[in-house]
Amino acid sequence: MNFLFPSFLYALSALSIPIAIHLFNFRRYKKLYFSNVRFLQEVVQESRSRSRLKHWLVLLCRMLVIALLVFAFAQPYIPNKQGAITAGNKAVSIFIDNSFSMNAINQNGTLLEDAKSKASQIAQSLNAADKIQLISEDFDEAQERWLNKDEFMEELKGLKTSAFSRTLPEVLHRQQENLLHSGSPVKEAFIISDFQKSVSDISDFHSNPDITTDLIPETAETKNNVSIDTCWFTSPIHIPGKAEQLMVKLSNYSTAAVANSPIKLLLNGEEKAVGSYNIDAQGSTIVSMSFIPAKNLIQQGELKINDYPITFDDKLFFSFKLSSSIPVLWVHPDSTKKNAYLSLLYGRDSLFTFSSAIANHLDYSTLPHYRLVILDNLSLITSGMGNELAKYASLGGNILVIPPANGIDLNSYKDFLTSVNSSHYEKLDTTHLKVDKLNYESNIYAGVFEKKQHPNMDLPSVSKHYSISHNTKSLSENLMKLENGDDFLDEFHYNKGNIYLLAVAINNNFSNFQQHAIFVPTLYNIGLYSSSNLQPYYTFGETQPIEAPNVSLPQNVFFKIQGDKDSISILPERRIVNDNTFLFLHSQLTQAGNFKLMAGDSLVSGISFNYNRRESDLRYLSTEDIETAYSKAGVKNFQVMAVTNASLPSLLTEVNRGTYYWKYCLLLALLFLAAEEAILRLMKD
Repeated sequence: MNFLFPSFLYALSALSIPIAIHLFNFRRYKKLYFSNVRFLQEVVQESRSRSRLKHWLVLLCRMLVIALLVFAFAQPYIPNKQGAITAGNKAVSIFIDNSFSMNAINQNGTLLEDAKSKASQIAQSLNAADKIQLISEDFDEAQERWLNKDEFMEELKGLKTSAFSRTLPEVLHRQQENLLHSGSPVKEAFIISDFQKSVSDISDFHSNPDITTDLIPETAETKNNVSIDTCWFTSPIHIPGKAEQLMVKLSNYSTAAVANSPIKLLLNGEEKAVGSYNIDAQGSTIVSMSFIPAKNLIQQGELKINDYPITFDDKLFFSFKLSSSIPVLWVHPDSTKKNAYLSLLYGRDSLFTFSSAIANHLDYSTLPHYRLVILDNLSLITSGMGNELAKYASLGGNILVIPPANGIDLNSYKDFLTSVNSSHYEKLDTTHLKVDKLNYESNIYAGVFEKKQHPNMDLPSVSKHYSISHNTKSLSENLMKLENGDDFLDEFHYNKGNIYLLAVAINNNFSNFQQHAIFVPTLYNIGLYSSSNLQPYYTFGETQPIEAPNVSLPQNVFFKIQGDKDSISILPERRIVNDNTFLFLHSQLTQAGNFKLMAGDSLVSGISFNYNRRESDLRYLSTEDIETAYSKAGVKNFQVMAVTNASLPSLLTEVNRGTYYWKYCLLLALLFLAAEEAILRLMKD
């Protein structure tokens, strides 16, 4: 028990006044003469005992009245967890959850407006010399300055909904860092949020015992929401005039099922497809939407549904690029010899741009311009060529390796192939074999056959082949296998690129593969799937940087992200890491939509941004859930304040100073004053 004004306790010396009055009774007694007092002796003895009890009770009541009045003026209180009050030397950090979920409605309006009202009351309850800061989902350092009450109120007025979504541990860590550098001995943190389950896990958080944290939950009246979660194409390539199939995932976070709700697909601003979806309560579904893209090289799409009151996840933006031409480079040892099979396959198809180069005169600087490089009939791969090819594959290039018909330097091939985490050629095997297994699940053969696992399928025969080692550390996929278990064609994934390793030369002495019907779809799809598309969209709040195309920029020319009609123009930070170009926005862009990625004034590609779907799940932690969570996590100095706007001021008084008892002292003083009056009236001498 402490006192806010302990100097008033000196007034307890006034207790001597009733004591003096009762010790020195100044009442004058009158003499009465009786003829015989023998009859009064018993009455006198009884009256004297009754009078003494009455006097002691009156004395006790008067002393208690005076003591309680003194205590009431001294204002006794039980201090909070921080101990005694340190007036004018307190730092208070208030986090207001201004994420999209705070657009939900309660009886006071939106949860965000209600949270701002509570933050205002917290600020008003502080002393003039206390300092206060506002933290929001934006984590804006300029916003998180230490302010006085008036400055805080002005900052609070401008707080709006944010596209970012932070986890509760991120918020707590941010507040602790700021408070520990505040320089104030008393540190308090308030968190006003709806405490969604998806962002409120504090199992790994370590609290600071010097900081008291008060959690104020906001509760929505309606908790219904339908979200467009993501989308993807069934094919990784996009060819002009070819039908596309877009898969869309939707989730229902409501307690009721949704039936026959519409979903629209817009492409480059034009409506391309309309569908409908049905979702069970707390369930999800996948909707397929088919369309034929327009002739534009760069396609930008938008998926739309209608849902209320949470609307930020009712749209999903995405971008993709049509493959108008796929450049293929054929690297061979001799200009006098041509590979007719490759020339006919790639050279006569308008989808491919087929070029050739002699190995000894290969210009390595041109490699990034090709999506597929075919190494054909090379007796050796020099270390310089191997290093450049490895760099090319790391950046997303694709390499098809076809061994030579005569004279192979196995060591040079091994050095190159192991550098890209692939298996390598071991020896020449002259056993006559047949291909008996085909990987129908791979992208290369998906959609090639009407019926899988045909028992009488005719596959290539092999007279001799190079056996391929088995690299257990590589990310590989077998495409064709010989009947003795050896690999005929393998695919290896290396960083962003792929390595295709063929066990035979394209020569009749090795096999009839080049004359077989399977040859065309195999090599055609290898070339087709080498086409590159940028990521369909990026999500705000994720740390993943934007990967830009590897284009050489002239001096004083920069990448920029531009909106329609130049409504938005942003210059992102550009970093080159291991020959990869990455762009960092640093929170410059917070509006979801489709944008253009420009290199100076030249259009490079489309780029899309979407809001984080973490806020879509409207399941919240109850007060009991929060208390259980931080109890299990072992965090200290945490408490939950389940309050309304009306009850907040009194609770804030307890939080700021402790529990006050002056009102109880005043009531008890009145009670004992009434008791004294009752004693004087009822206990007459």
